Amino acid sequence: MTPTSEKPGLDPTFPIRLRAARLKAGLSLEDLARKLGGIVTRQAIAKYEKGLSSPSPEVLEHLLQVLEIPPSPDIPEEIPEEPEELVETARIWRPKRIETHLKEKGKFSLNEVSFYAFCQDAGAPVWTSEARAARLKQAWAEYSPEEEVELRPEPRLPKKQTLALKVTLAEKMKNYLWLEKLLRQEKLFKPPLEINIKNAHEAEKAAEGLRQRWDLGTGAVVNLLTFLEEHGIKTFKLEGPEKFESLSGCYRAQPFIVVEKNLPVDRMRFKAAAELAQVLFGFSSEAEIIRLYNRFAAAFLLPAPILEEYFLPAGRKIAFSELAELKLRYGVSLQAIMRRALDLELVTERRFRSFREMMNEKGWLWKEPVEYPGEENPTRFRRLLHYAVSSEILDLSQAAALAEITPEQLKSEMGEIF
Repeated sequence: MTPTSEKPGLDPTFPIRLRAARLKAGLSLEDLARKLGGIVTRQAIAKYEKGLSSPSPEVLEHLLQVLEIPPSPDIPEEIPEEPEELVETARIWRPKRIETHLKEKGKFSLNEVSFYAFCQDAGAPVWTSEARAARLKQAWAEYSPEEEVELRPEPRLPKKQTLALKVTLAEKMKNYLWLEKLLRQEKLFKPPLEINIKNAHEAEKAAEGLRQRWDLGTGAVVNLLTFLEEHGIKTFKLEGPEKFESLSGCYRAQPFIVVEKNLPVDRMRFKAAAELAQVLFGFSSEAEIIRLYNRFAAAFLLPAPILEEYFLPAGRKIAFSELAELKLRYGVSLQAIMRRALDLELVTERRFRSFREMMNEKGWLWKEPVEYPGEENPTRFRRLLHYAVSSEILDLSQAAALAEITPEQLKSEMGEIF
């Protein structure tokens, strides 16, 4: 049977976009077949996704109604090569990520996968056995883009939702890296700290050291998501599934952080700072490690010297207005400020409990009475995109496809070009 990609008049990217749309919707092949009213089988849909056949006009119309299949972008489909600084890292990291995939496809060992990756990069012959080389080459070619994504462990998310997030993030990272490469604006993340944190003291010292390395002093970090972008960590806001608040991970050895777009801004900032700890010190879901990462996040967002200025002498009574002023300055919730004061022994356990009881009685635990006025938005990708359009490097439709919006929306977003 002639693959879809080889049939004249058919979009060769349709199978990829169909599969991505299905996974984003959290649907199995069987689920999608049912939603289509039984007009096509799960086996037929699988063939569409592999490019072995194409849907009839009737089936295509139903697919477009059930799934939000994005338009075919008029941009190169290839994933950009890693910058030279990351080639060695990627060569080690990539085989580990696809070991399971290749084992399922052809019972290959990690050593075989690593050697194959090396030969691919070096352009060298792979095996003496042509049959085995052919099988590994086919399995490698079938490796899906979302499998290039490594997410930190998040046990609260079901497998299907995690896979949908992987698909979404693979697309976003691929577009981001492609745009950077096109504009020669690659910004690599270089870990600023080479330490592990094993206790609360080390978490405090790590946050202090990072602030010094990034020249923050004791000031507030304005728009943390963009600040992290400028230091090489890609950041995104998504409307995720239930129980999703934030995640971090790597795509082709480059780190990213994603947060739920509907979170209160102060909580979004705290979650992003905790994910920064995951990127810096290693992915973990262990409760004790998570507590240390949260301690790092609080220390990074609100330095100890500032809290001491407000709370000394230790143990005194606290006015609500003092907490409100700190929240407005540093973008940290009232509850996180008091938790941090307790950790630094600036308030007693009794006073902390009294504060929690007051917040509960007034119904302020979930919606605090003071809102942080700042915003958290990743801006670097959009800024590069606007530059590409205004400089006529990309046309409006190409840029809109990268941004996953319509050309009209992008034009309105950019305003006049003069």
